[in-house]
Amino acid sequence: MKITSKGRYGIKIMIDLVKYYNSNTLVKSREISERQNIPIKYLEQIINNLRKCGLVISIRGAEGGYKLSKPPETITLYDILKCLEGNLSIIDPKSDIVQGDAGLFWKEIDNKIKDMLSINLVDFMNKMENNDDSLMYYI
Repeated sequence: MKITSKGRYGIKIMIDLVKYYNSNTLVKSREISERQNIPIKYLEQIINNLRKCGLVISIRGAEGGYKLSKPPETITLYDILKCLEGNLSIIDPKSDIVQGDAGLFWKEIDNKIKDMLSINLVDFMNKMENNDDSLMYYI
């Protein structure tokens, strides 16, 4: 599993949209691009994928823009990364490594990664803002 710039930028985009969720404000891609320092064309490709996965809603027109499709407490980093990166498993399903007792070890690691990524956007933002002595997250 490798998280590319698409995945990292996707998380930045979604966090940007969280900040406007309660105000029901539509956010323009140009605004997100400027705030998050993401090239506009790349941002539009990413946000289109997020829309196709049902994580973002787009409204056309002069007053249009983007917003989260559901409450940020229900969207996880796993949802975002799976949408943008595809299979997040560290295990190649065709590999014989998943056979036998050793396979249990690799499956456990895979499950722990999924558990870590199952943090919702609000909790993730709180962890970043609180910056206590727990895990550090960088995007």
